[in-house]
Amino acid sequence: MTYRIWEARNAGEDTTYLVAMSAMREISLREEIARGERLIRLLRLVAETEDRNRARRMADCEI
Repeated sequence: MTYRIWEARNAGEDTTYLVAMSAMREISLREEIARGERLIRLLRLVAETEDRNRARRMADCEI
């Protein structure tokens, strides 16, 4: 499975952070964002890895 690390920002905030998620979770997260359930904006893809632990170490949080 592929894990991605995204630079993200919460709605109404200026601070960015790194969030890790699986490629499968990214699909459902994007749906949640589109429905307005998550007030987060994915800014840019920072990295991809097959190693979940590496993704978790690189990010500030995991979704």
